[in-house]
Amino acid sequence: MKLIQCRFSSGQRVPLLVQTGDATPLPILVPFIYVQLKLRYRAYNTAAAHLRAIQAFYTYAKSRDLDIDEAILACHFEAILALLDGYALWLQSGRQADNLVARIGNVATTLFPLLDPRTRDQYLRLLKLYLSWCVTRYIPRARQTSTSLANLEIAFADVADVIERRFESYILNVQPDRTRYRSLTDTQLQIIRMLIHPGAAENPFPERLQLRNWLMIELLLETGMRRGELLKLYTTDINDGSQHAYVSINDREHDPSDPRAEEPALKAHGRTIGISAQLYEVYERYIQSERRPSRNGKPMKLPYRYLFISDRGRPLSIRTLSNVFDRLFLTIELAHPGVLPTLSAHDFRHTFADRFLSFLVEKRGLDLERATDELRRVCGWSETSTMPRRYASRYLAESANRHNAQRASAAWNRFDS
Repeated sequence: MKLIQCRFSSGQRVPLLVQTGDATPLPILVPFIYVQLKLRYRAYNTAAAHLRAIQAFYTYAKSRDLDIDEAILACHFEAILALLDGYALWLQSGRQADNLVARIGNVATTLFPLLDPRTRDQYLRLLKLYLSWCVTRYIPRARQTSTSLANLEIAFADVADVIERRFESYILNVQPDRTRYRSLTDTQLQIIRMLIHPGAAENPFPERLQLRNWLMIELLLETGMRRGELLKLYTTDINDGSQHAYVSINDREHDPSDPRAEEPALKAHGRTIGISAQLYEVYERYIQSERRPSRNGKPMKLPYRYLFISDRGRPLSIRTLSNVFDRLFLTIELAHPGVLPTLSAHDFRHTFADRFLSFLVEKRGLDLERATDELRRVCGWSETSTMPRRYASRYLAESANRHNAQRASAAWNRFDS
């Protein structure tokens, strides 16, 4: 089986698990119904993540001669639950074997890359949601009892216990690392801006692409928008208002005019963000003279309204944007080894959030609660999102450490005098 993308005439994209080997691949029934009923209003990438977890379990079950769809429709959940222990070990061992002891000394190449412990745990959580939904839908109401769901919960608890007891040495850190700051330092930011500036001697990009790439990075730094929001911008989304220039971020996730195979996803809410007059002037220059690629010395006619265009005249893809950051990172690594651990669009979002919060508190004199609310608004997070609080917590920790260092230094100065 394989995971494919289906695009409707309305522009909506739906992930599908289909059988392989057929001239016209048919969707696998129960996962198809699950996506249509349970995940209908979820983002494409979220639904695809659910299906990848389901696909892994179906693949494992097939190797054990069990058709999961048939078992679900026949309400044979006992046979499904009996596979869970082995499935957890299969994920742990690179999706190659259940019995790690039997593989000692075996140098056969792993068929799949080893999963990160957090990814493996996510596969189990998503599979749990899927099977819970199947129990609720397919066990007849007359037979439906709380015991069925309780047994399912217990089965997954047992799997988690097996992973914890038998493979503790394999689990490095199942909790997300909250200590690593992905914000760029002043030094890192200065190096990036020196290299990416149009006309810079060490700019790694062709002259025709330098203004576009510079504008993308400056927009990320000034607005904190996500990469999907950046790639979904229209030429009409940046305007000069009565008080300041601004960029409008709109929900265009299912745009029938978007030709990209991997349509950029939108996670945050639509919003308007103020930008500098200087950046708006660069935007105007880009629109008027740099946006359209040249063919035979003449600018191409573009059928697309998207702001950022590839050298072939199509909307810029996620892969091409990633290649921009990869090439910039490689240039920095060669000139300044070790100064940057990674470079991605999200690093600029972290940088924006940290600096915007610091500006509101230290320059504008806002209390942290009000500053956190403004950060939530400008980044497009929902009222229930915990992200603004995380940035506030990071700001408090950094501020506390700085103040303590100053206090300790002052004490040493008094001692020396």
